[in-house]
Amino acid sequence: MTVVGSNETNTSRREVWRELLRDHFVSLDVDVERDGGTFDGAVRSDFLGHLRVSGVRSVDQDVLRTKELLRRDGDRYLQVCLVRRGAARAEQDGHDAVLRPGDFVVYETERPFHWSLRSGAGSPCWDIAVFTWPRDTIRLSDSESARLTCRTLDGGSGITGVLSRMLTDLLVEKPVVSEGGAIRIADEIGDLVATIATEAHGFGAGTDRRASLLRQIDTYIAEHLGDPDLSPERVAQAHFVSTRQLQRMFAGRGQMVSQVIRRQRLERCRRDLLTHRGGEATLTEICVRWGFTDLAVFSRAFREVYGTSPTAYRARARA
Repeated sequence: MTVVGSNETNTSRREVWRELLRDHFVSLDVDVERDGGTFDGAVRSDFLGHLRVSGVRSVDQDVLRTKELLRRDGDRYLQVCLVRRGAARAEQDGHDAVLRPGDFVVYETERPFHWSLRSGAGSPCWDIAVFTWPRDTIRLSDSESARLTCRTLDGGSGITGVLSRMLTDLLVEKPVVSEGGAIRIADEIGDLVATIATEAHGFGAGTDRRASLLRQIDTYIAEHLGDPDLSPERVAQAHFVSTRQLQRMFAGRGQMVSQVIRRQRLERCRRDLLTHRGGEATLTEICVRWGFTDLAVFSRAFREVYGTSPTAYRARARA
């Protein structure tokens, strides 16, 4: 655990705290309310596969991810924040969530957000848990994400309550598993978060025509990743829009259609390298299964995204 104490000056403690948060998460701006009072803050993090599990506590403050910070640091993560003590308010994508102990929200680091964190009665500090996944490992389209970010998920009842308790347990006690098991558990928890958040907010009820079309397109891409001929032109034709219209729709959420197809194919291959479905399949069989036609091209793309070769990734998961 890394702790920032009261021995620093008002200015230096804010800088030290900002640096500490950046080391554990992404670049953030911090506005600490108690400039004249005692400062306290601590962060501890551990990894379960590619999932970073962090506990954070500190005094009343606002934490912001601004457009300027995004230009300096564009790291793409999906995060879940669960309030353990105190209260919080989170804003992103035009949504405003108020959270009490046990409640949690989903948010993304590639778009601006604003957190207001306040201690509860009788305690000088708030306490939160933050779960961080590389964005590409989460099976959630950008259009779905933009609709569910910073919407309160009730930790006190129903299936969201079950997930809240599971996440809390994960912070308190890290599972003792192999590295391959840890990666698979991180994937499964990420899938569970995406599914429960989506169901809790009733995505199917959307009436916006453009948003509905984007969801249909996202589904079509996911269902046809194994087709090597899947392309922006093929997607546009299947949905009776021009390729230019399709590209404009995706540009509106900061994407290119070809990049989405490539990224999702790589993620499916990565999961097959870990799971029983991959079995003893060769790398060629796995990459062909998800629409790649050239093993060398697949291997280079995999290394660019995941920082290692497919062979080394599979070996690590089996260790």
